[in-house]
Amino acid sequence: MKRRGFIAVAAVALSVGLLTGLIPTAEFDEDAGGACGVERWSVKTGTDADASAIDLAHVVPTTIADLTSLAKPASLPSNNRIAPTETTVYSISATLTLYKHETDADYHVVLSDGARTMIVESADLGCVGPGSPLASGIQNARTELDAQLTPTGSFKSANLPVTVTGVGFFDFLHGQTGVAPNGIELHPLLDVRFNTVTSTCHSATGPGIPPPSAVPAGLDGFHAAWYGQSGYQSLCPGNTATGVVAYYNSGSRGWVAGRLGEVAYLGTWNPVPGQDQPSQLGGDGTAGSPSTGWPRYNRVAVQPADYVAPGQVAWFQFAVVAPATPGTYQLAIRPLIEGAQWMEDYGVFWIVTVLNPDGSAPAPPPPPTAGVKHAEVVTARLVQDELGWLRLAG
Repeated sequence: MKRRGFIAVAAVALSVGLLTGLIPTAEFDEDAGGACGVERWSVKTGTDADASAIDLAHVVPTTIADLTSLAKPASLPSNNRIAPTETTVYSISATLTLYKHETDADYHVVLSDGARTMIVESADLGCVGPGSPLASGIQNARTELDAQLTPTGSFKSANLPVTVTGVGFFDFLHGQTGVAPNGIELHPLLDVRFNTVTSTCHSATGPGIPPPSAVPAGLDGFHAAWYGQSGYQSLCPGNTATGVVAYYNSGSRGWVAGRLGEVAYLGTWNPVPGQDQPSQLGGDGTAGSPSTGWPRYNRVAVQPADYVAPGQVAWFQFAVVAPATPGTYQLAIRPLIEGAQWMEDYGVFWIVTVLNPDGSAPAPPPPPTAGVKHAEVVTARLVQDELGWLRLAG
């Protein structure tokens, strides 16, 4: 997703296999106090008072859906575990979509099942205190990740089927990329298996697109400026992938989650699929849209943090699914404050190329119709429907 004037930057050749893209990160690092972490660090590394209660003899197969449906704890003790979740070793098979080397030395890894995401983290053995029963597993998982990935200080995109094993852990919520609604993670990881894909078709993600060198700031009211994104995808029919797009709060008012008239969303926009129209690339399963975990069929994503202050960046994350017919598909989006107004940067879109079943590229799309503009200013008034959702009226 980016400005249409930048299409040439994003239209790079995608090869079959894994392509990763750098995404500049403005995400708050949960443990910025030093080389190793601080918050619940003993629980994360197995040096807490309850570490001996972890059942390392049994691994419980589970899913992202099951773990993200667990009740969020009322409080998180700094040196004790919340049983039974944090004393259980789980395994999950899912798709690895994003990864990054955090400042606390952890590898921050995002898993997706196509509709939901959660974080799993690989600790650095150098940040694990003596006597941890998890030390050998921590080193094992780190070695397995290093053999396949090259994490850096910026998020990279991927589309890799994996089976991971790790200890259940509840983290504090502060708008982390890929975080589950209840803060559930596997932390630390003890084992990572990269699953072999036998299909002749392989999905891939192109390079990320960095933010512009300058954006407006301090504009009166609600405003937003595009601020970078993960790369466009080439997907096999039926495959899912995760997209991330950043918006800078260039206004004078903060965005407040859960509050009508102040919460920021990404909405579907013109020309494809049209303002407030369903898309064949994603949705909530209503109005003919596929079920990929969007807030609504015409709301692509909602702000991940509880509050995005003026001058801060929100990383909107959403899942897309490749239609069955090979071709090039677009999803136009525009940020809005639900119940109040649409914000700037119309002319922003996401591209998904659906490959042929044998992995070859589809036929190129037809050239644009002469005289049709990629984006144009739309003047309209805003109204709310009976459910309180924002609509444009003539």
